[in-house]
This record gives sequence, structure tokens and C-alpha cells, in this order.
Amino acid sequence: MKYVLAFAAALFAAPVWATSVAPKPLEELVREADHVVVATVASVGMVDGRGRALTDRAARTGPGLANRMSFELKIEAVLFTRAGALPPRIRVPLWPMWHYRLGTMQDEVAGSRGIFLLKGAPPKGEGYQPVYPAGFQRPLEEREQIERWLPR
Repeated sequence: MKYVLAFAAALFAAPVWATSVAPKPLEELVREADHVVVATVASVGMVDGRGRALTDRAARTGPGLANRMSFELKIEAVLFTRAGALPPRIRVPLWPMWHYRLGTMQDEVAGSRGIFLLKGAPPKGEGYQPVYPAGFQRPLEEREQIERWLPR
């Protein structure tokens, strides 16, 4: 009986593991980034599995859902880029396995400023990605530390 209970507990715990990401040291994130920018989250958006914009503030992302959330970033300063230049606004999708609610993210994140560590080098502002699902948005107070690790 105890094996059955242990197996059942493991089944319920599996979804939690699926949405966990091991932390990476900040220095490693900085060194892996193609772009490091100071930006404001101009807007938070969500699309369904067919790419249609969602406006329902209760819409969610997470395991088993096709919805994707993204930040539209208004770039204020480029601290580093492997591209020649970046457009003034870029869209960055969030990892779809995080449990987010559109309205909550719009209320809590839209308008916030930070340092963003990104990958990808598309020319038109689409296709950029977080350098890693967790820790790609950093507080402005880390700027000096981040700049020390940027390639010269």
C-alpha cells in the first residue's frame, strides 16, 4: 500500500517538476546573452495556439495550455549586442510552462524597467528569446555587475 501512495504522490508532483527551471548564475546568463538591454515593458500580450491575440484578463499559460505570453520591450539603452543595431521595440515570448494570468502580468509587469538578457538576432524585432527561461529580467541595480561581465 505504501508503494501505491508513493507512486500516486510522484504523479501529482510531476507537473511541479515540469515547470521548474534550475537557476543559473548571473555571470553565466550574461556571457550567453546575444543582447543586453535596459528596457521598459511597454505591454504584456498573449496569443492562443493559433496566434490570435487574447484579451481575456483571466487567460492563462502553463503546462497543457497553448497560450503564449510575451513582453513588448521599449529599448532605452543597449549595453551589449552581437547584432549591428536593435530596433527600438522588440517582442520577447515568455516560457510557456510558467503559470501566468494575463491580467496579473499586465497589472504587475507593464511599465516596469529592467535589464533584459536576450538571445537571437532577427532584423525586425521578432524572434528574440530570453537567454534562459528564468532570470533573464534583472533589476537596474545589477547594471554595474552585469557590465563587468560583458564581452569587450
